[in-house]
Amino acid sequence: MTRRSSAQALAEVASELVTDYDVTDLLRGLVIRCARLVGADAVGLLVRSDGALELLSASSHRARELELYQLQRHEGPCVDAGSTGTMQHAVGPDAIIEAWPNVARGIVGAGFGAVYAFPLRWHDGVVGCLNLFTVDPHPLSAEQRRTAQNLADLATLALVRLGASERGRVGENILDALEGRVVVEQAKGVLAERQKIPMDEAYDALVARADAQGGALTEAARRVVEEAARR
Repeated sequence: MTRRSSAQALAEVASELVTDYDVTDLLRGLVIRCARLVGADAVGLLVRSDGALELLSASSHRARELELYQLQRHEGPCVDAGSTGTMQHAVGPDAIIEAWPNVARGIVGAGFGAVYAFPLRWHDGVVGCLNLFTVDPHPLSAEQRRTAQNLADLATLALVRLGASERGRVGENILDALEGRVVVEQAKGVLAERQKIPMDEAYDALVARADAQGGALTEAARRVVEEAARR
């Protein structure tokens, strides 16, 4: 990753924030950019809704499973970043086990050697976190950490929709984003059942549909669900 490529990617995300964007699509692109720029093998984005963290977007099905595993156990880097508002990390299997013994087996067993979680901060609170997993058990550079936190900050702006400073409105925006994620999950299930494929392949198929149709991911997902309902 170079400073120029990082700055360009951040500028691309920022430019989308001034358009009439689909938040599910924008955040999907953000986690994919994060994985590419920072060199992460899995990235997940979680948001706080009614006091609890919920998964909003993930770079892969494996990332989704790891995030849900942490949420079910109420432990992990994302949980700590969401509660403290500070970056959390552990590098190496031993450090991961020491920091989060109840979820370390799942993280290390999935082949990851380092984890990072960056808070989505808004005013004096935290609205979520950006979670990174790498197979390589080596620390991220200062530039990589800075890029990840910048992307987390842009995710926050996407959720609050640049100017919706009232807490109630921020909560409404998060609920809207979560509703989009639910539709995507429903569409994945439909495609997985219809095509007899794993969920991760169903997600790729849904993304391909959205790209072919030239529309937002949530729009493509709604079409899949509506078509299934008519059958």
